Amino acid sequence: MLLGYNQKRPQARNYDDFIDKLTRGLKEADIKGLSLMIYGSYVRGDHNPGRSDIDAVMTFPEEVVIDKQNLNLAGRVLQHALKDNNIPFQVSVTDLTTMRDGRFNTYDRSFQGYFDEEGRIIAGPDYRPEFCYELPTMNEQVPVRFNLRKSRTGLLFAEHDRAEDYETFLKRFVKTLDSVSRGSKQILYFTDGKLRKNRFVAERLVQKVFPEVDTEPLERIRKLYHEPSRLDSLFEKPEEVMKLWNSSITFFEIMIREFIRKNPKHQS
Repeated sequence: MLLGYNQKRPQARNYDDFIDKLTRGLKEADIKGLSLMIYGSYVRGDHNPGRSDIDAVMTFPEEVVIDKQNLNLAGRVLQHALKDNNIPFQVSVTDLTTMRDGRFNTYDRSFQGYFDEEGRIIAGPDYRPEFCYELPTMNEQVPVRFNLRKSRTGLLFAEHDRAEDYETFLKRFVKTLDSVSRGSKQILYFTDGKLRKNRFVAERLVQKVFPEVDTEPLERIRKLYHEPSRLDSLFEKPEEVMKLWNSSITFFEIMIREFIRKNPKHQS
């Protein structure tokens, strides 16, 4: 979908209606500890209706592993808010532990003053004083934290995409499978500095390094990649897609959580 080509451009009233529905919906959903901050041109009041994005950070209170029922619930709220509004909503989905740690925070230090100066909390607690902003210090750190962010955000939009643009729904799902399978070997690299050409080699090593990690989602992704017809069949089963999407991101999050636990910042 492209605004102005095959999708109607939103008007000023659509921006306000979207924010109103999103705010009310999240408050009614009562997801404990969930915070949504908006920032950028819409907050400043100098946005260009029909072209400008609304920028946001959605922070869950969990210890890296976001409760997927809550994330999916937030996605349904977002679906309702976007209905008939077509707002280009640029949101990052994150958790409080990685934001406190800083190593998997996709925002660099330049955003700290930006968030403090013009960020507006429209739902939940204000976690900004707890955010830590760090420059990358490890190889593969940038793609891992970027892919974690994109995978989670794709899942937030899944209900909307499933109803409005099923092709985008599937594209985001496949990108998540790519990110998760690649991320497993990247996180292992953080622990021992060894490069691995095959992303699925991690399947044999992850539980040795991180015993708390269940590799079943990675095993399933490997089977889908080795037999593409299975993946093609899965595309026709959106509920099954959602189950694998949820479990794959949880696998990714648990690996990151275990890395953080084993490598606290004072040892980094």
